[in-house]
Amino acid sequence: MQFRHSQPALIGLLSLFLPLGSVYAANWSCGQDLNMNGDLGQPGETASCFESPSGGALCPISAVDCSSSQQMVCTNPVALNFDVKVARQFGSFTVGFDLKTGAVTSGPTGLVAQIPTLDFDSICTNNNPISATGSTTWDAPSLSGSNFLGTTLVNLVTAPSCANGLVGTIQITDNYTGGLPSQAGGQVSFSTTSETCALETQHACPLGNSYSCMENAAGQQQCSPNACVDLATQVPVVDDIDTGMYQDDGTTAADGTCLGQMMIFAGRAMRCDKAGVSTAFQNCCKNTGKVLADDTGDSGSPTQMITSVYDSITQGKSEYEAALAAGAPTMVAANAAATAAGDVMANYGVVVDPTAMVGAVIDYFTQSCDQTSTETGVLNGSGFCYEIGEYCREEWEFVGCVQKAKSYCCFNSKMGRIIHQQGRAQLNSVAGFGTPEAPNCRGLTPEEFQSIDFSKIDFSEYYGDLVPDTMTQIEGKISNGVTDFYNSNQ
Repeated sequence: MQFRHSQPALIGLLSLFLPLGSVYAANWSCGQDLNMNGDLGQPGETASCFESPSGGALCPISAVDCSSSQQMVCTNPVALNFDVKVARQFGSFTVGFDLKTGAVTSGPTGLVAQIPTLDFDSICTNNNPISATGSTTWDAPSLSGSNFLGTTLVNLVTAPSCANGLVGTIQITDNYTGGLPSQAGGQVSFSTTSETCALETQHACPLGNSYSCMENAAGQQQCSPNACVDLATQVPVVDDIDTGMYQDDGTTAADGTCLGQMMIFAGRAMRCDKAGVSTAFQNCCKNTGKVLADDTGDSGSPTQMITSVYDSITQGKSEYEAALAAGAPTMVAANAAATAAGDVMANYGVVVDPTAMVGAVIDYFTQSCDQTSTETGVLNGSGFCYEIGEYCREEWEFVGCVQKAKSYCCFNSKMGRIIHQQGRAQLNSVAGFGTPEAPNCRGLTPEEFQSIDFSKIDFSEYYGDLVPDTMTQIEGKISNGVTDFYNSNQ
């Protein structure tokens, strides 16, 4: 049976294990199986994710510091066109120029030049190419005369580039041989791309480029191998076993004879939660000790008896709190709790160990264990249950199992459990107790019950509950208990 977990309760539970003063992303959680045992049931294996000021949610589990470095980052590219112009009075010449400084680096005296100053990072951070788009003669206004048509040649010897540091060389060849005043000069046009650049701090995750660095609660840049899951949209799947059992509600004749299928010593599928997110990481499967001891092995309805365990503990809790509120010492309050709980169980032919019951009552209201886990703990500690196995009761998508549980078949007496545990092995019609996810705790049919060879059933485990009776009395009570239960269901 699957259902969705209550989110407010889950988030509230996780908040108990998180440091104060930090901002955690609402509903975002994460987890990691740190001890590699197949589930995330230990403290520290699940956590709420931190809402980073830089954006995103950071899982604090196994988070590591990111390395940092300064890097030029350029954006907003725009086209850039510019000219390099050089000239002198008479004669051929060669000019070297530097676009980073906007200056002539080599050439004869008497030069006139217009060299633009360019920002190297804006062009070369992303290695934008520089292309020469054309050349022509240039008449420098400060020089006398002009370039005579067809006599001045302009040649780009070295093109500026990011690779050579934005330097270039232009050669001007003057072929004029007349006697008029003249100058030799030319210009070369270029085009490139310029960007807006700034020095930024870059962070790198040592776990790999697929993990993002984010600012943590202390202002440090960290990354985590564990993804954060939004439990509001990716709701945890809770797979709970069916704890229903056969009820005494079949059709009966006028004299009370059962007309339907009769089940003898019917059990109930039950479970207890191991340490996990649902239990505030407390083990609700721990043995509470032998709280109950049955006398003849069965009395009353199995459903009523098993359910009454929780009622008895609840009643004991109420008596304990009332006694303390009235000013009674702790020991007196504990005795009142045990007496109240024992009175409830006495209605079902069950003897209660006062000391163990006090422990069960205290465990009940000091731990985050639900009703089913509480009932199972008492019944199993008293020997009324057969353990089937473990299964995952709650799983988070992309995280894993965050709550495991143990499943049992619990009966209303230790005798019932012994008969089932050993008797089923003699029957071909009952194949064990099912699986941890789907326990088979049905009772025995009359035909199956009659097929059991009780001489092969070892009741020695049961004898301790019947001391100080003699062995003859013990054997008689076992025989009478089985016979009475069978006869009462005819």
